[in-house]
Amino acid sequence: MNEQLRALLAANSGLPYNAITEDANLSKDLGLDSLDTVDLVLQMEDVFHISIPDEDYQQLQTVKQFSDYLKRKIVAQA
Repeated sequence: MNEQLRALLAANSGLPYNAITEDANLSKDLGLDSLDTVDLVLQMEDVFHISIPDEDYQQLQTVKQFSDYLKRKIVAQA
């Protein structure tokens, strides 16, 4: 799952896969603006077959926060 998330982030940010670290901030380090983040969330919903409410993703700022959130959502849905 982390590999898929990093691949999505690399594709959306234009940065190399190995440049995406857990502590990277989506806007400051990866250069994603709010529209990019919405697009990323929609892609994550499709890839991971989950629903991410607006109020949830707006609180997530780093790759690790997104990763931890995805793990919780996937486990809760199982």
